[in-house]
Amino acid sequence: MKNIILILLVILTVSCDPGYSIFIENKSQKDIYIETEKNIEDYLALKKGSFYDSIISKKIKSLNNKGLYKLSSQDKIKLFGYIGKPTASAFPYKIVKVINQKDTITISKNNLLSILTKGKNNYYYIIIK
Repeated sequence: MKNIILILLVILTVSCDPGYSIFIENKSQKDIYIETEKNIEDYLALKKGSFYDSIISKKIKSLNNKGLYKLSSQDKIKLFGYIGKPTASAFPYKIVKVINQKDTITISKNNLLSILTKGKNNYYYIIIK
């Protein structure tokens, strides 16, 4: 019986994948806007806590399942998270638009991995300068 418990404990420990979170961070001096085809908070597993509250505080509009969020200078917002390592197939949106005064940056499955910057604690960032 002890051997079975030990084997199960080893299997559970080895098979646990860490999760990751992807953020958009505004390092510019101006406000930027994030437009998503679905609300960011719809993709969060937990509807309570600091991540959820932070997202809701940045939301300025929701219309026809589209969300619009405002990021001030030096601010960030969690876009989504998942288990394992970031992959294009885990990206839950068709596209995400980052709108600033000069142009619009489109984030999709095609370019997600190429624009990510790894941070600490399995946090990844899309940095807008």
